[in-house]
Amino acid sequence: MAIAEAVPQQAAKPQLPVLLSGKAQRSETESITFDFAELLGRKRRFLKAAWTLRREGIIRIKQVAQPESIDALNQEIASLLNDVDHYTTSGIDNIAYLNLPERRVLKGYNNFVDADRAVINHRVKRPDGRSGSDAGMIDIFHPEQLSKKMDNLTRICLQEKAISRLIMLSCLTPLRVKCRNLYLNRGVRDTRSYHCDGRSLKFKTFVYLSDVQHLDIGPYCYVKKSQRNRRSWKQSKAFNQQHNIGPYEYSQLGGYEALPVFANAGDMVISSQRGAHRGHPQHSDAQRTVLVNMYQR
Repeated sequence: MAIAEAVPQQAAKPQLPVLLSGKAQRSETESITFDFAELLGRKRRFLKAAWTLRREGIIRIKQVAQPESIDALNQEIASLLNDVDHYTTSGIDNIAYLNLPERRVLKGYNNFVDADRAVINHRVKRPDGRSGSDAGMIDIFHPEQLSKKMDNLTRICLQEKAISRLIMLSCLTPLRVKCRNLYLNRGVRDTRSYHCDGRSLKFKTFVYLSDVQHLDIGPYCYVKKSQRNRRSWKQSKAFNQQHNIGPYEYSQLGGYEALPVFANAGDMVISSQRGAHRGHPQHSDAQRTVLVNMYQR
């Protein structure tokens, strides 16, 4: 009898988590959801929100920004984008560094964060062709520096005084605002896969300025508890070193579950950036606008 040939092992590859949907998604989201007015008025709810953020790595807070503030901020954004489209005559170059796909005046993430004025950065495809470029996204650093009105609206929507207290209580460490951003996603397909923003203590808050209630719109996705799961991090780190993958990619998440966080305009998501997260790819016609704050030491 002929001896059967050995079946070659399947080549090792990144393993994605299962994306929660339906009843499971709704239940997991509700378990981390709090009302902003209740947090301000009830100390026990405030403490529970901080404890949940510490344990799960992510929470959702409803109605942090009011409709009138959101509408006013979205009108300012629309006016800003019109100025960018007509940058040769609008004067936008006088108040911001403008990186267009064919016109790059500033390079490097650290330079964007430390810039002395706003940076309007159109993300483009990676020169080496690698995926995860967020090509097509407009990432505005320091939007509060664009005008006094933008500064006022940004701070109203971010609610930094209350939120910084909540984050400090969660991690028992004073953190400061390092950078504010506006993410303007318009049909962005090539989003980065699951990753963390380094291993240092860092949190981000995301205020949705538009409704995100479907996967096609590109919700923020998070693997709960991953910020303190050493096993998944070590597995990914070892795999990444063997396969020439970036050090902060969560490449080995098979068997885990990721939560897409749906929210209405005005809701806020807070997450530990040590945890595995990504923005879900959008439909080509979808739009999503998010105001972001980064807290770190």
